[in-house]
Amino acid sequence: MVKVGVIGIGFMGHTHYQIYKQHKKAKVVAIADYRESRLRGEWGDIGGNVGDMKREREDLTGISTYKKPMDLINDPNVELVDICMPTDMHKELAIAALKAGKHVFLEKPMARDSKEAAEIARAASRAKGYFMVGHCIRFWPEYEVTYKLIKSGKYGKVREVLLRRVANPPTFADKNWFMKQRRSGGAILDLHIHDIDYALYLLGKPKRVWAWGSKGPSGGIDVVHAGYEYSGGAHVTIIGGWAYHAPFPFNMEFCIRCDKGTFLYDMATGKPLTIYTDKGKEVVPKLPDGTGWSRELDYFIKCIEKKTKPEVITAKSSLESVKFVELERKSIETGKAVPTK
Repeated sequence: MVKVGVIGIGFMGHTHYQIYKQHKKAKVVAIADYRESRLRGEWGDIGGNVGDMKREREDLTGISTYKKPMDLINDPNVELVDICMPTDMHKELAIAALKAGKHVFLEKPMARDSKEAAEIARAASRAKGYFMVGHCIRFWPEYEVTYKLIKSGKYGKVREVLLRRVANPPTFADKNWFMKQRRSGGAILDLHIHDIDYALYLLGKPKRVWAWGSKGPSGGIDVVHAGYEYSGGAHVTIIGGWAYHAPFPFNMEFCIRCDKGTFLYDMATGKPLTIYTDKGKEVVPKLPDGTGWSRELDYFIKCIEKKTKPEVITAKSSLESVKFVELERKSIETGKAVPTK
């Protein structure tokens, strides 16, 4: 049984807590939050933008509660520290937990910039515990199955990829921190990075990047259209943003054309992932149970149990995704394509 401490009981902290609560091999033994109401289990006002929004008062009997994150990190009963705090606090808390010998699960994005992310990666490379960043799309059933089928070679080479992720401004967070780009990095870092990470996971590093973007309610780049050009002719278009007027719904979608089939998924339609083959057939593949959130945490817990370093998501790959956010920003600022070498 892996003993877990969750730092930050907001949308993702609540989500992770509920996943651990139902997991057979994990148990939350501590939580940390500066708000007394959270430590009393008064969680009814926690917001969110996707998934089940039902919130209830939580019985925290038997769970240690801390106002200061470092007190949780220093709790000898905690083996795994799950950090669900604003992005500008990631470096300090992740490095402290790694130095304390804990396993660390860190919400995405890895850090506010690549310099901070590199510091975390160095700490992770020297740490006794395992480290993983919550790039949940690698585990989201539709995306995971598509990745595996493409990598199998059954549908030939990838020729064209469209990834899109859009939402209204996430104003539900504590002190509205998403809407302060100095903390969140804006949609380009907090939301759009999901699809950057998936593109790199699927196809590796492109030879150059171009991007167009505009500022939004966070004061940072909150709408972005990016293009990745690969050797061999494959190209990727990534659209993301959270500047759309409420109650505009959150949506994620992709269309991936290969030599022998096209993969289509659009959450807004309610239709399942479908593959349109070169033989004129429509194939609906079977998906694994769970969400990307539950599947990523289950994977990390299994890594801890088996004493095996995570390979699906590494500190290196998470750092790379932050670097590509910065390449896109550079392209937006200069109006030019940016080589990746």
